Amino acid sequence: MMAPVIDPDRWFILINPVSGGGRALRFRPQLTAALERAGVAYECVVSDAPGDAARRCARAVDDGCRRLLAVGGDGTFNELINGLRASAVSSDECLVAAAAGGTGNDWSRSMQIPDDPDRLAACMTRGRARPADIGVAARADGLKAAFHNVAGAGLDAEMLHMTPRSGPRGLAYLLGLARTLARYRAPEFEITVDGSILRGRFLLVLASIGPRCGGGMRLTPDAQVDDGWLDLLTVDPLTFTGALSRLPKLFDGRLAGDPAFRVVRCHTATIRCESPCGVELDGQEFGATPMTVTVQPGALRALDCRASAE
Repeated sequence: MMAPVIDPDRWFILINPVSGGGRALRFRPQLTAALERAGVAYECVVSDAPGDAARRCARAVDDGCRRLLAVGGDGTFNELINGLRASAVSSDECLVAAAAGGTGNDWSRSMQIPDDPDRLAACMTRGRARPADIGVAARADGLKAAFHNVAGAGLDAEMLHMTPRSGPRGLAYLLGLARTLARYRAPEFEITVDGSILRGRFLLVLASIGPRCGGGMRLTPDAQVDDGWLDLLTVDPLTFTGALSRLPKLFDGRLAGDPAFRVVRCHTATIRCESPCGVELDGQEFGATPMTVTVQPGALRALDCRASAE
């Protein structure tokens, strides 16, 4: 029996039903109604377990889909791009996007994906693309995974266990930060940054593609999703009071110039720790150090929803 021929202009839409406390699922009827009004061909599916989104996306691409939209948070889009990498199709043949259906939505905000379903449907109809970088993280055991926003070691990975899963992401992140700072001790790191060695005791080491993380915190405000660089942030040990005094600056980009927060730009970095510490990719656990991160410039064809593209 011949395989069905799939229209390459049809969108494969993947909904994460638990993202944003059900926000992604609630957005589904609004989005599909807008797509119907715009005459956009689509298939919409709902993931049912961690890792299911990646498997479904890989299968859809192998079956002929070339336009993919994740409706969920950064973790959902992380699964989409890793599913794309697992397929037999080159990522530059596909157009990808993430709609803000989660609690953080840092990448979709950076990419200016509209919340309004009709505006989003109009962007999907046009199908204009812009290049976006991705990062690839490799563990000592050889396991590799892609990230589209951040890869971190130290405090931020520890926070995954201390941050509430419900409520506004910014407030949840702040609560998780406060809980973690109260007990976390900065480990000793050795980081090889494009061949140069950097040593120190840091609260966290963060490799960023985008400027936002943790529901809008601007730890690397000058990072650009399409500049071909990783912005590597190190944060010196801080007292609990010192950390709290800097909280307002986390959201408005005023950390630039703070001596405790330093950023270097690089193409690759290997992060080692005196005692292995946790690692996260786009808010998802990824084992422990050592970890090597590299950037792949323009590896994604991302949906262009910027006003200049309309």
